[in-house]
Amino acid sequence: MSDNTTGEEPKHYFRPKARIMVLLGEQLIKNHTLALFELVKNSYDADASQVDLTLLAVDTKEGMIEVSDDGTGMSYEDVTGIWLKPAHEHKAEARKNTRRTEKGRLPIGEKGLGRFAVHRLGSSISMVTRKVGHDEVVVEIDWDTFLKNEYLDQSEISIETRKPTVFTGDDTGTRITVSNLRETWKRGEVRKLYRQVSSMTPPSFSCGDEVKGHYRPAEAEIGDEFNVVFTIDPDKKWLEDMFDPSLAVSQALFVFNFEMSDDGLRYDYRFNPFEAMKADYSGLIDERVVDDMHLKSSDFFKYSPAEDGISLKSRKKRSTKPILGKGENSLGIGPIKGTILGYDFDKEIYDRYQKDDSLGLTDYLRKQGGIRVYRDNLRVYNYGEPGDDWLHLDHRRIQGPTRKLGSRQIMGAIHLDLEESTGLIEQTNREGFVENKSYQELVHAMLGVLTQFEAERNKDKRKLKDILVLPAGKSTKADIKHKPSVEELITDVQKAVESDKAYEPLKPLMKEVSKAYQETRDVLMSAAGAGMGLVTVFHELERGVRNLHEAILEGIKPETLEAMSTELVSLLRGAMYMVNTKQMETINASRLVENVLLTQERRFKRHQITFLNGFDISKAGDFEIKGIRRMLTTTLVNLLDNAIYWTDDDDEQEKHIWIGPSNDLESPAIVIADSGPGFIDPATDIVQPFYTRKPSGMGIGLYYSDMVMKSHGGRLAFPEKGALDRPEVVKNGACIAMVFNRK
Repeated sequence: MSDNTTGEEPKHYFRPKARIMVLLGEQLIKNHTLALFELVKNSYDADASQVDLTLLAVDTKEGMIEVSDDGTGMSYEDVTGIWLKPAHEHKAEARKNTRRTEKGRLPIGEKGLGRFAVHRLGSSISMVTRKVGHDEVVVEIDWDTFLKNEYLDQSEISIETRKPTVFTGDDTGTRITVSNLRETWKRGEVRKLYRQVSSMTPPSFSCGDEVKGHYRPAEAEIGDEFNVVFTIDPDKKWLEDMFDPSLAVSQALFVFNFEMSDDGLRYDYRFNPFEAMKADYSGLIDERVVDDMHLKSSDFFKYSPAEDGISLKSRKKRSTKPILGKGENSLGIGPIKGTILGYDFDKEIYDRYQKDDSLGLTDYLRKQGGIRVYRDNLRVYNYGEPGDDWLHLDHRRIQGPTRKLGSRQIMGAIHLDLEESTGLIEQTNREGFVENKSYQELVHAMLGVLTQFEAERNKDKRKLKDILVLPAGKSTKADIKHKPSVEELITDVQKAVESDKAYEPLKPLMKEVSKAYQETRDVLMSAAGAGMGLVTVFHELERGVRNLHEAILEGIKPETLEAMSTELVSLLRGAMYMVNTKQMETINASRLVENVLLTQERRFKRHQITFLNGFDISKAGDFEIKGIRRMLTTTLVNLLDNAIYWTDDDDEQEKHIWIGPSNDLESPAIVIADSGPGFIDPATDIVQPFYTRKPSGMGIGLYYSDMVMKSHGGRLAFPEKGALDRPEVVKNGACIAMVFNRK
């Protein structure tokens, strides 16, 4: 009950305590670097071309930190009407209404809290600022005195105007001096600060004679317009002997420039071997350049992000193609440009780094490796800092240590457009973006980009390792021999034993070795293959049973239920065919295809793919196969699975898959062709174990299929366009042939 005499309830208001300034400054901003970065961001928003960050005797109690810029500065009205009002919305409104500065900038800051970051650095603040056509404004704050008052509105701020003495003539800008530092600075802290200040604006990743770099911002955009100059006074020589970042750039073996936009993914790639490598292996090791590769519909455009950001297998197919740029259905991340540099520290490669600097490089990448994020040319912390593995790089590397790159094997920067990345909202504590849907899409997009970079890099790494085991300076292309299969090696050993009487007692043993290998190989490949193929089949079975259950609950017509049940029975028969335990048997190619199709028909319908069975048209082309049914069936399922994945790129285009017989090669073959984009890699690469361009792929499907065909005396072929007859609708897509031994 109120005891006032008027009978009216009193009105109540929030009344902030003075200590709220401590919470906004010292406790909200966790370290010195972020505090200084907030001041640099304010200079950027003030249209400054240069910010001078000076540390004055910071290793003493009398030390000071000075941040001075040549921006637009503030008038008395700006200071009292905006700067003194925490959380003022003027920057947020300018950003929302795309009101740009004279230099064309949108405000990076938007919360109106960054000015209090200075409290994190010291207790005494002096600010001198001047706007064109105005006197200088001087603001003095002693936080210790400020906090002696209980409430915020009791703590007076000293503000006065004066004739220009710092920004004289036509000069404008703002200078902030922080004294009574919270702590004295040590050599290691200053070196760390220097590295982090240097990374506030985007680095130059120029690697000499490189690819055209269509997708990397020009140097004028990232270096000349806004600079941060770091000075220590007096000079303590604390920055001497620091590892030169330009050396890290020059030592990158792999360079990848890219742009992800609504038009798909475009990239340039360069394999950049060291001069010492090229000299030791002249004619064997040289640059490889991929210029302007365009993937119109990469994995990112087909699948939504995984809920946990990691389990790519759990992703769902997108219902519509996403829009990165502006638009009603925009993801809110905008186009992404960037450069990624790759390194390799395997022993045979590491030994060829510049000897004097190799240790410095590994230490540098330990602290500076990973992918940093820049938006409108200013860094978004803490991405790329040690311990902030926002792209799960190290998790991916643990899952695939030879084919995936961790944070210590890459160094890169991505560039976002502030106006188009409206869904990416910076956290109030300045430690990255709020992890909303747009942020998940950004991570998902970058994982797709990294997969393409790793695919290109893995080609060159595999070839490089094959060459570096050869004697330097003496090897030629003739020394790079074909790596025989295990079957070929066993055959060679048997021939050697049979041709030398001294090995006569070993003949029975060698026959036993050959027999045991073949039996073990067939059992292992059959079991592994069944598992690979049945994952897809069981997924379809589960989906079919769930649909049937829902249909019954919904009271669907009996004839519809009958059709669904018949479809499930066919799928189960196909699954039984895959797990048949018989060994070698003679089967018709058309029969093999027919039973595999029982497991795939539902997928064709769901993905709206028109399937064409060439065996129905060319019955005379049918032929008998002698082999292990389970292995051949799984191979065909794997090839169809790949065809469905790559064909299912664009819902606006008609999609087709064709399977048929062919006698256009050296032996009868089952040919699988699709209307997708086709292969962009040579056959020698795509049948390598763990080679893939799918972010969720293991890279073993084609490798397994190739092994199965070899174990049956045949081969997996990749006929060029026009090498054999196929329908017009699949003439330009991928084409794979299971070529069987005629005998």
